[in-house]
Amino acid sequence: MGEIWNWITSDFGTGLMGALVGGGFTLLGTWYQSRKDDAAAHLAHTRDVAQRAVEAVTTVAITIQRQTYRGHGTFEDREGWGRELMAHQSNLTALLALLPDDQREARQRVFDLLEGVQHWDGREVWEHYRIRTTLFLGEMAVWLAALARGSELPKYKDIGMVADERILEYRQAELEEERETLVMRAEMYELGEEEHERVREIDAELEEIKQRLSALSQPDQAQLTSS
Repeated sequence: MGEIWNWITSDFGTGLMGALVGGGFTLLGTWYQSRKDDAAAHLAHTRDVAQRAVEAVTTVAITIQRQTYRGHGTFEDREGWGRELMAHQSNLTALLALLPDDQREARQRVFDLLEGVQHWDGREVWEHYRIRTTLFLGEMAVWLAALARGSELPKYKDIGMVADERILEYRQAELEEERETLVMRAEMYELGEEEHERVREIDAELEEIKQRLSALSQPDQAQLTSS
């Protein structure tokens, strides 16, 4: 035992122990730095993918705002927009697949929102479809931007319900404007029977919209109404 202690306390033993301890700290430091580098690279990858996805979503939103389709559109209108939208959706799907698994919640949320961006089948007039689609795209951008910034993820929002409310408000404004025009005409000349009938139709639809908006403002009641 004394020989071992003498060896440890000798210049050679002291130097060797120092080298071993120093080497251990060097390895530990290298491992720690490697972990930091990996984490930084991981974060940079997440932010880069998210930023590219934000740009892709923004491109779709800008494209849809530039379209000038009318009413329910023609078959050619719907098919043309469908092809363009599909190309954008494919690009977005590929980008979202690159998000790492530790961002699974955000990735799934954006995939779910992307499913809300439906093909325009003509059942909705273009303006209503545009409002609905733009809202889904906007919420996608909010989630992706949070990833790009490294911020806390947004709280869940029922975009389908928000879209229903916005579309009703848009329709309400249209009807109120049309009714105001008819009232102004009535001040200048006697309205015909068709125009009087139209006023009654507008009033009935405005009342229905009012009730639906009231239901949407109360989530539990809105759920019962939709079921």
